[in-house]
Amino acid sequence: MSEYVIKTTKLTKRFGEQIGVDCVNMHVPQGKIYGLLGRNGAGKTTIMRMLLNLAAPTSGEILLFGEDSQKNPKKIYYRIGSMIETPGFYENLTGRENLQIFARLRGQHKKDSIQNALEIVGLNKETRKTFGNYSLGMKQRLGIAAAIMHEPEMLILDEPINGLDPVGIQEVRKYLEMLCIEKGVTILISSHILSEIEQIADIIGVMHEG
Repeated sequence: MSEYVIKTTKLTKRFGEQIGVDCVNMHVPQGKIYGLLGRNGAGKTTIMRMLLNLAAPTSGEILLFGEDSQKNPKKIYYRIGSMIETPGFYENLTGRENLQIFARLRGQHKKDSIQNALEIVGLNKETRKTFGNYSLGMKQRLGIAAAIMHEPEMLILDEPINGLDPVGIQEVRKYLEMLCIEKGVTILISSHILSEIEQIADIIGVMHEG
C-alpha cells in the first residue's frame, strides 16, 4: 500500500470562469491527522467533495490508498468515513435510532458497530435523548459516530469544530486524537481556525483562494 492515503496531483475545479480549486498537490500520510486550513470560501469543502466523489474535478488526479479513486469506487469509499458540513439527522429520533438508519442505508449488519461508535464519542449514555435536544457538541460527535461506525481506515471531516464552545472543541479533539493514536485512523480535517488546527494536526496544509 502507498505511504500516502490521499495523494492529489494538480487537482483543479472550475465553476464556469471561476476557479474553486487551483492545481492542488496534497499528500496525506497513513496514520496522521492532516489539517486543511483556510478561510471560508478558500476551497476546502470543494476539495473534500472531490475526494469523496461528490463533485467531479475539472482536471487533475486523485489517488486514495494508492489507487485511482474512479476505478473501484465502491471498494475504496467503504474504507472512508466522512462528515461534510452540518450533520443531517432526524430531530425527533435518538442518536441510536439515527445511526440505525445510517447502518441500514449502508447495508451494514455488524451488531456491535453502533454501540461501539457511541462509546467512542461518549454518547452511549444519552440513549433516550432525541437529536433535537442535543447540544451542538453532541450533534458534531454523533456526526463523527456515523462516520466511524463501519470502522473506516480514513476520516474526512469538514469543519467538525465549527460553532462549538471550548468544551465541545476539546471533546471533539480528544476523540479524533484517540481514533488516530489507538485505532490508526488517518484523518483529514478542515478548519478556518489556525489555533485549533495547530493543536490537533500533525501536518497542516494552507489554502488561499483555491
